[in-house]
Amino acid sequence: MYSSSSGFQLKMNMMAGRPSRMKSCRTYTGLVIPPCGKFASPTSLTSESGDVPPPWMPETDGSSQPSLNREIAYYVEYMKATKVEMALRIDLINRFTALIKKITGSTTSVRPVGSCVTGLFFPTSDIDMVMAFSPRPLSLLQNDISRSGFSSNIHAVLNASVPLLRITDAVTGLEIDLTMSDGHGERATRAVRGWLEDQASDDERRVIQSLVMVLKLFLSIRRLGTTFTGGINSYVLVWMVVAWAKLEMPKLHAQATNTLPSRVPARSSRLDDLTAEFNSISISSHISSLSQPQKKSSASTTTSGSPSQSASTTRTNLGSALLSFLRFYGQEFDYETKSIRFTSSSVEYTSKAWSSSASYLLSITDPADSSVDMGSKAYGIKHVQETFRDAYVTLAGLVDGTATRDQRGKARVQGILGFWLGGEYSQLDRERKEIVRKWRSQHS
Repeated sequence: MYSSSSGFQLKMNMMAGRPSRMKSCRTYTGLVIPPCGKFASPTSLTSESGDVPPPWMPETDGSSQPSLNREIAYYVEYMKATKVEMALRIDLINRFTALIKKITGSTTSVRPVGSCVTGLFFPTSDIDMVMAFSPRPLSLLQNDISRSGFSSNIHAVLNASVPLLRITDAVTGLEIDLTMSDGHGERATRAVRGWLEDQASDDERRVIQSLVMVLKLFLSIRRLGTTFTGGINSYVLVWMVVAWAKLEMPKLHAQATNTLPSRVPARSSRLDDLTAEFNSISISSHISSLSQPQKKSSASTTTSGSPSQSASTTRTNLGSALLSFLRFYGQEFDYETKSIRFTSSSVEYTSKAWSSSASYLLSITDPADSSVDMGSKAYGIKHVQETFRDAYVTLAGLVDGTATRDQRGKARVQGILGFWLGGEYSQLDRERKEIVRKWRSQHS
């Protein structure tokens, strides 16, 4: 009874965006979290309607057969920031940097970190920035920024483990999360860049970037994308995907069960595209120090992250990769006994340290700080796991044709990916256009 009721209460809290005080509870039952977040569609997986294709789907792609592989490629291309979207983000970073230096003095260091630098962001995503050598604390900066007219709103979260100011830009409506630098943000950014550039083959990089972009929206739509309420944030997600790509994707190739069409429009690497965009504009001075990959460790285990020669010639089907990821973290991975351990250049499974209260948690070490277990705050992981499991069953049914007639009918209109994600994509599209419109109105 306690297991059932506590799991249901945690589900309700996560769907409402509320944290729960049950971090030591291990007996709750994992439940599926339905679409409920910012871009959740009223026409979700159980809805009666849903006759609008998502904006990334072309009117026709020359094929009458649905292809999850192709749809993921279309989605990733759509989610790439345009030149204007890149320019306005860089302008925002430059304006904010100039403001902070004006308030605090020229010795203050302000720089972007996280997905803004690694390229794994949405055009609507907030921008993480860190500040160092400032003579003024965040509590005083809040008033300074408010008086400057830079922001339309500032939300101070000063009692959190990592105090921050969430600042809404008055021009674009985009948010900046400003924290005091403790070095981790920079190290974490370098770690992601280092793995994508040094430790991944071209195919692995393409798969990692594609899955991260798809799964970020999937989790966001279900309000599972933040550790604040017990979910997994985008940084944890990146390393879950990297671990799967390094340790499980080779098994996918070995099984030779790839039955989905493999035609994907030729595209350049998202990371390469974004790096070129950033380096071509004035923000390059912010990015340069974070763009240097970490030096490879001289010692490496048998699970080294270094790309193999054979892997460089393989082109993994993105649909099969997504299904395999969902099956692995939804059904196969043993959360109770296994840990995922990263170093700067390797990843492996290890036996989990025993814990009387938290054995159910995902255990995955931070490549930027091996003393940190990134899964320790994701106390809603059972709900994430069950949602992944259910998502795998649903997606597999859509791919192999065993889904219900209603589901197949909606997927023919919305696409397999669009229907499966369960999002309100017109809202996402409107938000992107509104951000651009506001910025252009100030630069016309």
